[in-house]
Amino acid sequence: MSCRLLLLLETLGVTKSLLESVPSHLQLPFAVTCYWTRSSEPKVEPHQLKALLLMIVSGEFFEDDSIVDNLFPNVKEKNVENTGFDLDAAHSFCQWQCCLQMGFYLNQLLGSPLAEPDLSRLYNGTLVHRLSQEFKSAPSAETFISSPKMTQFYQELLDTVKATVPPDFFQKKPQTKSKPCSKKRACNKTKGPRPAKTTWFYGASNPEQLEVITII
Repeated sequence: MSCRLLLLLETLGVTKSLLESVPSHLQLPFAVTCYWTRSSEPKVEPHQLKALLLMIVSGEFFEDDSIVDNLFPNVKEKNVENTGFDLDAAHSFCQWQCCLQMGFYLNQLLGSPLAEPDLSRLYNGTLVHRLSQEFKSAPSAETFISSPKMTQFYQELLDTVKATVPPDFFQKKPQTKSKPCSKKRACNKTKGPRPAKTTWFYGASNPEQLEVITII
């Protein structure tokens, strides 16, 4: 493995063996997806990751929108106004696009050790947002696709991404309420009146005369 490829993979936090099952022209966006999943803030939601991967997979099997319409008839026919605009998903997918752009720049700077895909088939904004909405209520991709080969490819990509993060990465941690400090309360209760503060200064009318003012 060349030093340039090694530098690219180390930057994205993946290994060459992790990409062996991924088609060569998808290795770069897939490595970027792994980086985005681990590093995104706020954290990537499972339905967002699934929607993104299924969108990438659909671009591999179909070339025009008419076939995609037939593949996802229930998704494409829905009106966006009925589901509402998911601002969190839009922010998350925007971060992915920024990561992809920077990944492309780094890859080109290093002399393109990884092949670059056709962007027109890689990303479909309307589709990924619709799929993100659908995955909230139907976690399984089999709800949308009937092709076993396509389902298998999607599941392999999803399992590979999950292998790069801890097992509990997508589990929501319970929020714990912070308890007030009992010692601080006790200290405030036993605290007496503030001690008097004495300030010494020269009087304005007679600089040689000292005046004392006590401030409570």
